Amino acid sequence: MTDAFFLSGWAGPETLFPGLSGRAAFAAPFLDGDEATLVARVAAARPRLLMGWSTGAHMLLRHGAALFPNCRKVVLIAPFARFADSFPERLVRSMRDAMASAPEATVRAFWGNCGVPGAPAWNPDWAGLLATGLDYLLASTVADAPVPAANVAVVWGEGDRIVRRKALDRALALLPGAKLAVHDGGHFPSPALLAELPA
Repeated sequence: MTDAFFLSGWAGPETLFPGLSGRAAFAAPFLDGDEATLVARVAAARPRLLMGWSTGAHMLLRHGAALFPNCRKVVLIAPFARFADSFPERLVRSMRDAMASAPEATVRAFWGNCGVPGAPAWNPDWAGLLATGLDYLLASTVADAPVPAANVAVVWGEGDRIVRRKALDRALALLPGAKLAVHDGGHFPSPALLAELPA
């Protein structure tokens, strides 16, 4: 059993989260495998604390009925049931098209909208994997089947420009018993916020 596991978001490599190094097992969707691969890793790890951010939180919500009962605590940061509930499909398709000609600029613009600090390093090998990730975000949705969530905390920032309140509320409706914690930040969970998450 693993103490903690953090499933990141689209374009969320481990270098964005230096404060998590050594504190949690880490995986980034598409960069470290597809949904099936990552969910299998989580299931095998059986973490006491399971955390997901954005697309990672979405993947965990999709498989919550199987995963959540095996964890002492689950923290979903900016979860969504369907990405287009908040982020218009036309913008996702525009990003998908731009990944062919300007992948680094596309990802850096997304990081900026998320509130990622500084200028993180870009790896050209990510381009195709993240383009596939946008295809996933256009298609993926969570089934309308509530998941018992007494051990789940949902964290959301009032300044979130990626997962807006309407999308958050749809995800919350699928998590009866979950506790909501609202902070004044944006989409990207700051190191200070992550340091405050329950162990």
